[in-house]
Amino acid sequence: MSSRPAYRSFAAVSLAALSAVVPVSPLSAQDVFQPPLERAQYRAIHTDAPVRIDGRLDEAVWSVAEPLTEFIQKDPDQGAPISYPTEVRLAFDDSALYVAAICYQPRGLLRAQNLDRDFDYDENDLFGIAIDGFLDERNAVVFQTTPYGNQRDMEVIDSNEFNSDWNARWAVRTQIEDDRWIAEFAIPWRNLRYTEGTDRLGVIFARNIRHLNEKTTAPAVPRVFTIYRMAYEAEIVGIEAPKPSANVQLNPYTLVQNTRTESSESSTEVGGEIKWAISPNTVLDVTVNTDFAQAEVDRLVVNLERFSVFFPERRQFFLENANLFNASVTNWIRPFFSRRIGLDDLGQPIPLDGGLRLTRRTSKEEFGLLAMNQQELGESPETQFGVARYSRNVGGQSRLGGMVTWRRDAALAGLNENRPENNNYTYTVDGLWRPTQSAGVQAMLSASRDDELGTGLGSQLWAYYENNWLYVGLLEYYNKDYEPGVGLEILDTNYVMHSPAISFDLRPDWLPSSIRNLNPGVEAYIFQDSEDGDLLFGYVPIRPMRVYFQNGANLALRVEPNWQRLEEPFFPTGIEIGPGDYDYTRYMVTAASDQSNALSASLDVEFGDYFDGELTTYSASARYAPLPHIELSADFELNQIQDLGVQSEDQTTRLFGVSVRLALNPRVQLTTFYQQNSVGDRAVWNARLAWEYRPLSYLYVVFNSDDSDRLPAGTEQVIAKITYLFEA
Repeated sequence: MSSRPAYRSFAAVSLAALSAVVPVSPLSAQDVFQPPLERAQYRAIHTDAPVRIDGRLDEAVWSVAEPLTEFIQKDPDQGAPISYPTEVRLAFDDSALYVAAICYQPRGLLRAQNLDRDFDYDENDLFGIAIDGFLDERNAVVFQTTPYGNQRDMEVIDSNEFNSDWNARWAVRTQIEDDRWIAEFAIPWRNLRYTEGTDRLGVIFARNIRHLNEKTTAPAVPRVFTIYRMAYEAEIVGIEAPKPSANVQLNPYTLVQNTRTESSESSTEVGGEIKWAISPNTVLDVTVNTDFAQAEVDRLVVNLERFSVFFPERRQFFLENANLFNASVTNWIRPFFSRRIGLDDLGQPIPLDGGLRLTRRTSKEEFGLLAMNQQELGESPETQFGVARYSRNVGGQSRLGGMVTWRRDAALAGLNENRPENNNYTYTVDGLWRPTQSAGVQAMLSASRDDELGTGLGSQLWAYYENNWLYVGLLEYYNKDYEPGVGLEILDTNYVMHSPAISFDLRPDWLPSSIRNLNPGVEAYIFQDSEDGDLLFGYVPIRPMRVYFQNGANLALRVEPNWQRLEEPFFPTGIEIGPGDYDYTRYMVTAASDQSNALSASLDVEFGDYFDGELTTYSASARYAPLPHIELSADFELNQIQDLGVQSEDQTTRLFGVSVRLALNPRVQLTTFYQQNSVGDRAVWNARLAWEYRPLSYLYVVFNSDDSDRLPAGTEQVIAKITYLFEA
């Protein structure tokens, strides 16, 4: 058995050895240039004539608007000119900001994976715009499109907190010609946050040329940062933004559902949301009979780790402004996680009577209130939830905030036991300190108090330094009886976690032209008992080689020493592993082809010891998309377990999935997927027809089939759902 000094020395030696063999040049740090002292300016033209959004640019305003052409490579050759010319023109009227982009490129070289909304940023040709209405160099809203006109929008805070589930009502249309593709945007002023009297907006334009795997921006942004690092923004000038005004959105839904097992049951639900934008900075949302996103289904997984599986939120009411209520550094410890509201531990819905959310954002501060009421259902009591969040910007790139959550579970006379009323509270402070563009510290400290479980404490800290060739970071977690009633703690034990990491982005001149960079690195995850400091478990992924090719393909090798201490039995896939100390090493080989190609694939092979047995895992996926309108994909995971646990058991698990996506255009799509999991002998099938018949108004027809031990055998559902977004 390895001792605690052994695993510590192994991690330290690994980091030192990797650093010793990697050539380091102090001058490389100069590649991260500083933001300009004076912002570049791009002029917009006022128009009184209507602008028809069709991608044709035949309105008179586009012939007189001054073209912007100064796009600069961000990757692979930072600072070099763009490989294909790009022209951007700007216009505005009282209702919207208009953006026209002419992206020169031969038709046959265009890449787009599919016509999905919120498409993959890295794997598509795209043009986009990030807008900072407050000119505070930290908040932005983003609008992007591909040559085929599908939309991607999101909110960004401090360049690294993203809410890609934010959806705004805006329009874009595209045209593809032999030597270019054209995008025409209309972004209503009501989607932009700004102060009264605004005559300029912060902006960063971005264009991806995927067949070259080239990313460009105007103005220039260092390679290491995201394109949303608004400290580098330019300004749109010449505008006369209308006076911010209140507006109201109504988004009702009607759902008809038929569920069939041994009998057939039908139900009808009516509900929805009201959004009142009191001002561009302050929004009140009210929900009644909250929509449970029945058109979305979680994918199956086989979990062989000691951590709980994280499933993302899918319900629209909770997705909007989600990042405002996020006080955590990572998903591991979260004082607030919206899936704790209205869903049980299996992800099954518990009816919500309704609730409200009030949010306010300015260039100096953010504020949010959330209140919900959950009905009693079975063993789940009636429950009230409350969340209050405040964050204030400090200096140019830093902030300090706090959050309070409350959960009240009413007394319940259950079938198995009577439970008294229980209240749970958390009190959190958090902050971000970014003294330079390359260095930062983000931290959270949260205390919990529960009527039944008592008090607890949880914390996270992330300190990092990054430039174009180096990343050095440290993560620290602490958990002592922390119980967030409206939050999440993925590891259900008391622990301290230490996680130093170092990785390199190496691009020496001697690399072959087909290789873009080498990315070796080492991480360590060491978990100790927060009371006595004893080792709980740890693992050190060592990546001696990862190669990124110019076309986006990659190949990697990894070695992972593990130290595991079980104080009670552990049951992966139902096999009992007894308490004790286990030291073992695992090995991984991963390979992926260019994922933007019409035909792409990936393969991961992981093998070696696993506790007191052996485990070999094969994971493979393949995708074929001859056109963006047609996409076929399949994935397969095979786990071969040998001589594991107290009974020295052998087991083979199989998880198979296949999906098909057919799209008439970005607004009419049919998607279906089938999964079969040998663990629990479960098979699920989901088919969904989605029609966006007007912006952000949808008609869904959904079929779900689930044959498992979670639901009565052969459960089938047919759902018809319609939403309608009305703005006044």
